[in-house]
Amino acid sequence: MSSREIVKFVDELGRDKGISRDILTEALREAIFAAVTKRIGKYLEPEVELDLDRGLINILIPKEVSESSESNWYEITMEEAREYKESPEYGDILMVPTTLEALGRQAALVAKQKLLEKLKEAEKQVILDEFQNKIGEIVNGAVLKTDRDNLIVNIGKTEAIMPKREMIPGDFFNRNDYVRALLLDIRMVKGWPQLVLSRTHPNFLKKLFEAEIPEVFEGIITVKGAAREPGDRAKVAVYTTNSNIDPVGACIGVKGSRINAISSELRGEKIDVVEWSPDSVQYVCNAISPAEVILTNIIEDDKTLELVVPDDQLSLAIGKRGQNVRLAAILTEWRLDVLKESEYAQIRNSRLEEQEHDMKMFYELYNLENLKNLDHAMIGRLIESGLDDVEKLSGASVDEVAAALSIGDGEAVEVINSAIDYLAAKLEELEGEAEADENDEAPGSDALSGEESGKDGE
Repeated sequence: MSSREIVKFVDELGRDKGISRDILTEALREAIFAAVTKRIGKYLEPEVELDLDRGLINILIPKEVSESSESNWYEITMEEAREYKESPEYGDILMVPTTLEALGRQAALVAKQKLLEKLKEAEKQVILDEFQNKIGEIVNGAVLKTDRDNLIVNIGKTEAIMPKREMIPGDFFNRNDYVRALLLDIRMVKGWPQLVLSRTHPNFLKKLFEAEIPEVFEGIITVKGAAREPGDRAKVAVYTTNSNIDPVGACIGVKGSRINAISSELRGEKIDVVEWSPDSVQYVCNAISPAEVILTNIIEDDKTLELVVPDDQLSLAIGKRGQNVRLAAILTEWRLDVLKESEYAQIRNSRLEEQEHDMKMFYELYNLENLKNLDHAMIGRLIESGLDDVEKLSGASVDEVAAALSIGDGEAVEVINSAIDYLAAKLEELEGEAEADENDEAPGSDALSGEESGKDGE
């Protein structure tokens, strides 16, 4: 490959890959420098100058003025030296021009190999610089090819893959078809950036809202969250601080024009737009629409919210195959338990009975009357002081008990210890009952031997 051919090759590659002229020039200079150095050795460095615009490569190699030129690459005769210096002397080192072609085919191949390595690194950096800050944004491209697992898409200066799992059910693309997708990630595969696209990620839906709805793009309306079952149904929560704007109506558009455009992009995915609320309960009630919620009950321990709906709206709230409540739960990040009104009435009565039973058990267990060393007057004074059950008394200080009962510290210690001893005895008693219940439930050795005995009798 000649010098001009190499320059042309580099120029075209740079334009295709978007590599700057400065990077191209430096890559080519380093490649030629490596090729020349390999040819002439490393004792004296050559000089390489490039002019990509004019397609010129100037190479100067060091040669020593010698009486007899044994090596054409390291030495030069006095007669030849006078072409480059007016009064040369033996031993002078002169920079003598040469060409890549003169260095031989091997040098040209080394230059090309080094150049490709440098340009590969430059191309990788160009891709990272351009697309690293576009992760989470929509990119457009054209299909290059498809296989069983991936769609290969040209998105400009590089290619991206869309795995089958990131495609909407019903997505079908031919070569050169237009594709719109979310840039989900950039992974390094064997040292090379692999761009991954997605059309199923919830953020793709959020970004489509930004692209199709001016108020969302301008920040007047905020998309607070999205939950999807790609290609089937989705829920999107929107919010605005502008009291003059209906965020849900603005996103749907006149006769559904705006939301229909987004739905079409998603292969007909049905999109419920709901209003986000800083009140978690109200937000959940909005998210479960179109069903109407008539009562809510928060179970804080496991972040569950019970929703009570009219009997005739239970199937509407749950949705086909549980889809409506499932999407609402994903959107709001709450566990949702949907109950019909008649069912909840029974559950409520049962809970009230349980609460009454628990309160009765608590009263019986922790009643101060269980302590034999307390009379009615002492119990009354303890209750007046806020020490109204055995558990509180067991954790009280000596000063608190002494003041409440107008007794000395020694007597107060005895009262506290009696409460502690009582609780310890009760705990031991309850543990014994629990073990007995477990033994009753487990198959016992007596039962087994009895069964065997019956067999022997036969």
